[in-house]
Amino acid sequence: MTVNTRLTDVDAALGSDVPLPRDNGELVFEEPWQGRVLGMGVVMLERLGLSWADLRLYLAETIRRHGYDPAEPAATAYYAAFLDALEALLAEHGVAGTRDDRDLDEGPGLSNAEERPHPHRSQVT
Repeated sequence: MTVNTRLTDVDAALGSDVPLPRDNGELVFEEPWQGRVLGMGVVMLERLGLSWADLRLYLAETIRRHGYDPAEPAATAYYAAFLDALEALLAEHGVAGTRDDRDLDEGPGLSNAEERPHPHRSQVT
């Protein structure tokens, strides 16, 4: 699969409302997961034929709800909101559930997926 999205197209679609974090013209990623989130967004939107303008609406609302916390690094706050917005957009299109759809009563590091057999793991008895 070839992804044809260019950052200039993403910047234009996100506009001045919710621009990608930059420093001196370069994208800012404070941690590796932030670049991965952006990459997932690029691939998912392109594969599903969704627009960056669609994501922009979700992202602006998510950022507005999140508010501003001066103690939180800007890129961390942005990409956390980006991930929430992407999940909401995908959920609306029936591709993924939201965090609210998951069982949040599980202990740390545990998930229902760990309890189910995985088709590519050998089962040791």
